[in-house]
Amino acid sequence: MPDVYLGLGSNLGNRMEHLAMARDAITSRVGTITAESSIYDTAPWGPVPQDNYLNQVVRVSATLAPRELLDVLHEIERAAGRDRKNEIRYGPRVLDLDILLYGDSAVNEDGLTIPHPRIAERAFVLVPLAEIAPKLSIAGEPIETLLHHVDTTSVRRLNPI
Repeated sequence: MPDVYLGLGSNLGNRMEHLAMARDAITSRVGTITAESSIYDTAPWGPVPQDNYLNQVVRVSATLAPRELLDVLHEIERAAGRDRKNEIRYGPRVLDLDILLYGDSAVNEDGLTIPHPRIAERAFVLVPLAEIAPKLSIAGEPIETLLHHVDTTSVRRLNPI
């Protein structure tokens, strides 16, 4: 089973509760969570004005193929109230679940690209990913090097509850 890294985010409603529900659903429908980062309060990414997100990265020992995994993640988002068909691109979200990495696999299919195509641009992904996988490389680039190319000032780790 490959190590799969998933990005979790929420900026609507009870953000902590949405992330907790997502982790529970991932555990029951995808596989064992073998590592989870701290939760980070982060500025939104993209052109749409909106509230801050809570973001987290988890490592999962998944048994699903990439496309099946994506379908399950979309089902989990829908159960939380996300409506992908009627939302604004890069807008606010009750829950956003992304496949960041799927072992060493590269996937480029309609609607599914792994590694995530914007992973190296997003501090809200790189900071929590580096926390749980500091030796990881993405497309041959060490995660610590990638972190030097993004502004991490708007990524703030929350104290444990």
